[in-house]
Amino acid sequence: MRTILILLVLMLMTHGIYADDLRFETTEKGIVDALTVTQPDEKIKTRALNKSSFPKMRSIRVVCTEDGETIKKTIEVPANSSGNGINLRIEFDSDSSIIRPGSFHLLNELGRALQRDVFKGKAIIIRGHTDSDGDLAYNLQLSLQRAEAVKAYLTSNFFISPSIIQEFGYGEAMPLVPNTSAENKQINRRVEIAMK
Repeated sequence: MRTILILLVLMLMTHGIYADDLRFETTEKGIVDALTVTQPDEKIKTRALNKSSFPKMRSIRVVCTEDGETIKKTIEVPANSSGNGINLRIEFDSDSSIIRPGSFHLLNELGRALQRDVFKGKAIIIRGHTDSDGDLAYNLQLSLQRAEAVKAYLTSNFFISPSIIQEFGYGEAMPLVPNTSAENKQINRRVEIAMK
């Protein structure tokens, strides 16, 4: 029994699949619940933590659109985190920003969730991600195009104003799993949603 358990753990580690990292929301209720989790007051949190409790940070390059212009900037993110939003398994083909039709149901769940009263007056952030195929600059641009494709779907099919959505391209900088297989690469080609 112990040998089987060890083999199972080794198989999961080899493929880079870790259950904690693979949480994808799939329903309107799940999306609303995940986006409305109350965070502790930052002042209390800061006072309670000592210096060694702060997460290690790293810098990554992202692209976004501001005033109709695409700009690149460097931001700080926690070193051991895949982001502070919710992950959605909105699928794209390799080297494409065209949303696969199988993802339309999930986008409809997202659109209904974002129209809830609890989100009135809040800004929506859409972060596009890629796998590691292609060079860094290309992947940054492709990930932004994926975020823009999701924005276009939401604003075309739901009463969501384009002015409250900001899109970012994170490229390949924040994979959920190692890019070691076609299955893992598909997982990393995803969209993340956060509220501001």
